[in-house]
Amino acid sequence: MIVYHAVPFLLVAALPVIVLLSVLIGGCTMTRLTNELTDRVQFQPEADSRAGEELRMEFDRRAVREELRRIVGETQ
Repeated sequence: MIVYHAVPFLLVAALPVIVLLSVLIGGCTMTRLTNELTDRVQFQPEADSRAGEELRMEFDRRAVREELRRIVGETQ
């Protein structure tokens, strides 16, 4: 007798449970496109950011240091 009273509730609850499980399983198994990931990653800082300015200064220092080494090497 209890089963007859529970059947309507089980039928109403079954559809949302099936949809929820399908979305969860589908979301966990989907693979992302590599282009989508590389679009979000920025390998170089923005030109107007502080990190970009520090990076540019470091490159300038290295270029000057290399130029000095070349000049010293030529004089010897």
